[in-house]
Amino acid sequence: MEEPGTTPQPYWGLLLEEPRRVMAALPEGRRPDSTPYGFPWELVIRAAVVGFFAVPFFLWRSFRSVRSQLYAGREKNLADALSGLIEEKCRLLEKFRLVQKEYEAYEVESSLEDASSEKEATEAQSLEATCEKLNRSNSELEHEILCLEKELKEEKSKHSEQDELMADISKGIQSLEDESKSLKSQVAEAKMTLKRFQMNEEQLKIAIQDALNENSQLRESQKQLLQETEVWKEQVSELNKQKITFEDSKVHAEQVLNGKENHIKTLTERLQKMKDLGAMLEEDITDNGNLEFEMYSESEDEIYPSGLKA
Repeated sequence: MEEPGTTPQPYWGLLLEEPRRVMAALPEGRRPDSTPYGFPWELVIRAAVVGFFAVPFFLWRSFRSVRSQLYAGREKNLADALSGLIEEKCRLLEKFRLVQKEYEAYEVESSLEDASSEKEATEAQSLEATCEKLNRSNSELEHEILCLEKELKEEKSKHSEQDELMADISKGIQSLEDESKSLKSQVAEAKMTLKRFQMNEEQLKIAIQDALNENSQLRESQKQLLQETEVWKEQVSELNKQKITFEDSKVHAEQVLNGKENHIKTLTERLQKMKDLGAMLEEDITDNGNLEFEMYSESEDEIYPSGLKA
């Protein structure tokens, strides 16, 4: 039979460590997820393990309580039996004392009287046998009383150990109840957190869908911009070609302009010479008319070359 003094304190640590060992024994895919959307399986497993051990524990407590009541009833019966044996011992001792007095009185009378009858001898033998029987009964009662006292002490010791055990069990049950309440609150909090995560997940899905739609629109806009860029590149290329043509035309025009400027400069110089010649001709016009006419024709040929006249 299990001793009632065995205390379950070393097992509380094992009981509380059991959920961690169960979590360690789970496969990788079944362990609690570290992501914010993972369900807190550790709390559920802890609650299940605590419930699994709490039911046998309460049954064991009930068994202890019933056995404690049985021990109390047995202790009461032993106490009643012991009190009855003590009373019987007192009666036997009183009876033995009276018989011993009678026997002593009889011995005194027998020592005073030398002659005794056969009846008195028989009574003396009967009294001696009764005394021996009472002595044996007294010894047996004393031995039984000692055994009962020893058993009563053992029962009291067991009862005190059982009280200590029940106190430890009550503390353990209280700690289990506190742990269960804590686990329930954690599970409720985890459910609320999971619900919030699910709501956030729905909002995140909507935001992702909006972002995808916006991204699709941006891609369409980018595609249109690329097409417009290609058109602009073609236009810029055409403008560059026109620019090159204009630059070539500009160079040609500058060359023509430089030629005209040089020609104008030459004409200006020749005009100045003509003015000088005109002044000289005015001085010499009266001297030689034919010479003036030749000079005029000659200067006219110089001013208007054959290419310009054409």
